[in-house]
Amino acid sequence: AQAILNCAVVVPVAACCEHLVAKMLSVRSLALKSSLRLQAARSFSATAPTPIVSTLQGKITALAKEKTPLFQSLRKEYADVSLGEVTIGACIGGARGVKCILSETSLLDPMDGITYRGRTLVECNEQLPKAAGGKVGLPEASFWLLLTNEIPTDAEVKALQEELHKRSTIPDHVYKMIDDLPRNVHPMTQLSMGLLALQPDSQFGNAYREGTMKKTDYWKFALEDALTLVAQMPLLTARIFRNVFFDGKHIPSDPSLDWAGNYAHMLGVNDTEAFKEVTRLYLMLHADHEGGNVSAH
Repeated sequence: AQAILNCAVVVPVAACCEHLVAKMLSVRSLALKSSLRLQAARSFSATAPTPIVSTLQGKITALAKEKTPLFQSLRKEYADVSLGEVTIGACIGGARGVKCILSETSLLDPMDGITYRGRTLVECNEQLPKAAGGKVGLPEASFWLLLTNEIPTDAEVKALQEELHKRSTIPDHVYKMIDDLPRNVHPMTQLSMGLLALQPDSQFGNAYREGTMKKTDYWKFALEDALTLVAQMPLLTARIFRNVFFDGKHIPSDPSLDWAGNYAHMLGVNDTEAFKEVTRLYLMLHADHEGGNVSAH
């Protein structure tokens, strides 16, 4: 959400014109563009979320109401409580062992490893819904757990999968940019460029620029963008992978598959169910990292 916000606030400013007529044309053009953008933002604001997104919003709202008093108490009653000492060695070592992050979604325990909302990864794998015939908890189900503190039902996961497929379309200009890059550009560099190129469709960014968004609704727009980016990531990363390693021979998305299963399908390493399962497991295990360093795994 912060990255989206950082991109959203960069607004072009028209240069000064030398002649009066040019100034008038420029003002008229900017006014027309502003009016069109405002209409688009208002149109979005009036659009109701889909049933599954509405359910997700409701669960997040309920969880926030439950947790807010605790956070307020921490800030009010314990703000000056020390969490320990910070040594020069810890600073040089990248803050190793320094308690400095408050993470609600996951925790890195020295004995239990990573836990999602208080559940070990083993428990998550046991409890989360799975693909038909599979034994691995679905990563989209872990996404739901992290957001809501609830294990989703099979029906909720199915509806979320359908929602992600609907949001997965990537603009042609983004594909063209990725396809035109030299093959020796690092895949992570390509991914960064692709994600940034998706910025014009940011619902948070568009609403923020127009000033039509209330601060209390920031999280809803951030959630909209997060869902869309989660939906688009498999297509974008598979595109890059196939460009670099398979001469640009791409495999179409299969909306009948789950999110991670479809990603494995588009990668095309092989078409076995075992590869889909290990892809689901890998992405479920890396769904969250205590808000900090991903090397925790």
